[in-house]
Amino acid sequence: MAMVSPMASSLLQLNCIDLINVNSAVQTADTICTCSGCPAPSTRTSMGLRACVLLAIVTALLARSHADRVLADGFFEHKTQAATGQTTGTWAVLFYESLPEEPAALGEFEALTQPALEHQIFLARVDISTNPQLRHRFRAVGSPAVVLFRHQKMYRYEGTLSRDSFLHWATEAYEASPGAKVPQPPPAFRLLMEPLYSYVDGRVGAAVGVLVGAAILVTLLAARHERDRKRKPRWKQH
Repeated sequence: MAMVSPMASSLLQLNCIDLINVNSAVQTADTICTCSGCPAPSTRTSMGLRACVLLAIVTALLARSHADRVLADGFFEHKTQAATGQTTGTWAVLFYESLPEEPAALGEFEALTQPALEHQIFLARVDISTNPQLRHRFRAVGSPAVVLFRHQKMYRYEGTLSRDSFLHWATEAYEASPGAKVPQPPPAFRLLMEPLYSYVDGRVGAAVGVLVGAAILVTLLAARHERDRKRKPRWKQH
């Protein structure tokens, strides 16, 4: 599980991850580098300081990329392992629909990214309007909904998206919420056949109409043939 140090958090807040010039990063680190691996100010060397800053920058980048997740059908389970061990940590996922526009809850949810990360909770979001497999898999959740995935169980959050309220629930009060077992991802065969299922499901009405029409046409042709056969004159044999 990714750990975020105070230094990495400071770098995130000061946007130091956007610094390209190492010398500028070193000067910035003079005021914020307090991690235990840094030498004392009196013995701080340029090489050691740069190594410390680079390590913090990498940590911040990893934390930022891990926190800012947009999950989709193809890799939801791979990233979260919600139903298959959950060794990647605790996740809180916002399920929403972006049609016709993104809900107001999306901005409030994204504002919780850094505070949640400080408690080792990774936030992500899923647009179920463009991810039919996840929409079907978590159809019981509804939308929009924030779901906490912890220890292969899922808990739906019913409160407001204020910092204190959400963090209290996600770290402690969730245990009082009714949890449910995380549904398993669809088997590989289902994933392989999903395009076909979608194609067929979207055309069931048309297919039924064609079959009914074909049956009526065959019946009419058969009746006409039988009528014509009866009307055909029979020649007497002499």
